[in-house]
Amino acid sequence: MKIPSDREIADAQNKLGFKFPEEYVAFIKSGYDLGDAPLDALQIVDPPSYVDIYEALESARKFYDLPVGLMPICEDNSDYYCINHKGEVVFWSHNGVTDEKWANVTIWRNQMVLEAGE
Repeated sequence: MKIPSDREIADAQNKLGFKFPEEYVAFIKSGYDLGDAPLDALQIVDPPSYVDIYEALESARKFYDLPVGLMPICEDNSDYYCINHKGEVVFWSHNGVTDEKWANVTIWRNQMVLEAGE
């Protein structure tokens, strides 16, 4: 997997129309490290089709009415872990909004890794 450059990250923010929080930029630069979690983070540069952040965003908005204020960062069977403009990670289900929320990408990532190890 290719680690995106600062320029590629800036380009992705422009294309997606979303300013990435610092924790998400650090996560991208970590190689989208989710440890042993059975999830694949959505990627911004040359991703395989099943983890393409651009395709996921388009599909989620077109088919599932994903709110404009949410940016998917990880897909789980047509449900999404998304960042919002506050930098929080929220779980958004195509069946509707849930109460699952993490203060930032680092806390979310750590929980995903912890749960995978159980």
